[in-house]
Amino acid sequence: MSQYGKLAKVYDYLMSGIDYDEWADYILSIVDKFGAKPKVILDLACGTGNSSLSLAKKGYPVIGVDLSPEMLEVARNKAAAENIKVDFFEQDMRQLQLQVPYGIDMVVAYQDGLNYMLEDADLLKVLERVYQELNSGGLFIFDINSVDKLPSSGGETTFYDEDRMTLIWESSYDSQADIWEIILTGFLKRDNGYYEKFQETHREKYHTREKVVEYLEKTGYEILAVYNAFTMDEGTNSDKRLYYAARKGGAVK
Repeated sequence: MSQYGKLAKVYDYLMSGIDYDEWADYILSIVDKFGAKPKVILDLACGTGNSSLSLAKKGYPVIGVDLSPEMLEVARNKAAAENIKVDFFEQDMRQLQLQVPYGIDMVVAYQDGLNYMLEDADLLKVLERVYQELNSGGLFIFDINSVDKLPSSGGETTFYDEDRMTLIWESSYDSQADIWEIILTGFLKRDNGYYEKFQETHREKYHTREKVVEYLEKTGYEILAVYNAFTMDEGTNSDKRLYYAARKGGAVK
């Protein structure tokens, strides 16, 4: 079972407060601002497919990529239940290699996907692989949160207790490494009345605006904007979440 195998069973419950359509609308407002007309969108770190399905419902052909087969199984089941066409692939975004015949016009990675790159070299690999997959003139829009500003970054324990599950989140923040760690312990009730215990550790790293901009330029992107999340205001390191919009050079296909 993958690192996120058990999390896949409770992920949608934990993220139930997120309005994925609102997130998609914000992404598409950035697209409109720069006059892009993507024909195919790649959703990196798509998880259980909520972001992919939101974009697909707005009329875009979407490809979803995630590292976890368990997450992708949930995503495929949801897409089938809603009769929505989305192609899902199991890949590590650091080794992204789709090579679809029609190419990719836009790549999105949000809800902390790139925060999971704990080494600078891994972040750079993702930017390079996305660049290779994009058509000329294609957009890469992604977010990075400031992990030190997350509500639980000071270290705390949170409990969720429902009829069929109990979840315990223990969080801590390493200020020197800029890494936020969560240890998730869960007890899931089986049909026979017994509980199944699991434990997973998740880590996210903060990457400064200066570092991300440097790596984008090094890879060859044209940086279009850095926004304070869900606004069109210039983003800074003091903001909780930044959105980056970058374009691959060359004529638009």
